[in-house]
Amino acid sequence: MSEEQLTAAQIRAVYEEVLGREPAEAEVNEQLGLPDLRAMLRLALDSPEFDERLHEAVVAEIARKPAVVNVYHPDLAPYATQPGTRSPDGIAIVGHHGTLHLCGGTNAILDQYVGEFALAPDWLDQWREIVLARREEMRAMGLASALMVVPDKLAVYEDRYPEPLVKIGPRPVEHLLAEPDLDVLYPLAELSATAATEAVYMPNDTHLTFRGNEILFRTLLEPLGIAARDVPDFAAMPLRSYPIFGDLGEKFDPRIVNIVSEPNTLGAAEIVEDNRAEIEAVGGHIGSRRVFRNDAAPDRRVAVLFGDSFGFSAAYYQGVSWFMAQVFREVHFVWVPFGWDPDYVREVGAEAVLIQGAERFVARVPHPRSEVAALAEETLRRKRPVGLEAVSD
Repeated sequence: MSEEQLTAAQIRAVYEEVLGREPAEAEVNEQLGLPDLRAMLRLALDSPEFDERLHEAVVAEIARKPAVVNVYHPDLAPYATQPGTRSPDGIAIVGHHGTLHLCGGTNAILDQYVGEFALAPDWLDQWREIVLARREEMRAMGLASALMVVPDKLAVYEDRYPEPLVKIGPRPVEHLLAEPDLDVLYPLAELSATAATEAVYMPNDTHLTFRGNEILFRTLLEPLGIAARDVPDFAAMPLRSYPIFGDLGEKFDPRIVNIVSEPNTLGAAEIVEDNRAEIEAVGGHIGSRRVFRNDAAPDRRVAVLFGDSFGFSAAYYQGVSWFMAQVFREVHFVWVPFGWDPDYVREVGAEAVLIQGAERFVARVPHPRSEVAALAEETLRRKRPVGLEAVSD
């Protein structure tokens, strides 16, 4: 920078560019005594006036584009992704109190929930025929059995959905529940009662918390003939807490995280057979099979669960099969929503069977039978997943 004598024009330029104003004539005359332009710039940058201007600029930038906090806390709610915000793919929406909801996808979850989804004229008749035929077959096989529909998160936390939900008719599951002879387990009342004081669904995921899954399991005690004395005290188990972004939180930018608490263990069970990694490697779910064994189990029976992600279990997620594996000697989880394969049940010597599926899958009528081994073989042969159309209409 030049060491030449400072000029009045230079002084005015510094005031305008650095301090954002024109100088008074007295200020110009005063600064003319400085040795050069470098000294003038240093004086302006070190002044309290410049500090104040810089602070105002930062505040204005924050107001224009506020920081986004990617975890919900009441005190930070104004800085979090706001209710009503949809994910870029349109699949998830931010609800009240930090709860994320499924709002899009292939199963028309909102149309189902408000009763707008068009069911085939013979939809209920098909469901009745399949459920009653399966039940008769299971009775002939001497099986204890249950049919469970896992309530959608929206059914438990409807008050947290950010947009009006005008119901014009019953949901598909409500048609099934209106048929008392179908004996459908739908633990909405139990989940809702607990949700008043405890989280039963993970805020940023479609799946349940450890406590929520325990509630599902406890509805199975009577139909599957599980003695209450054989059920461990799950509340006494040590839990591990850590952040996850969940299957809904991952759809936002930044991803929305939440703290989960779960045992992070298989409990008293171990996995003795498993094709999950092979099916998952090609992007699949249906056809996955995972077998749990518990040599110290109080109930010496073998159980089979035909279900979906709510039934699936791992050390990091305690679905319904995890809880069953703490009680039964052996539990076979087969990823076929509302599935039924009597040959598989006979082959493994099962004495108890749970048929389970998510509420959003009820709109599809399950096939009368699904061959477990064939589903896995087809997935691996094609090197791409089979969809719900392979097991339901």
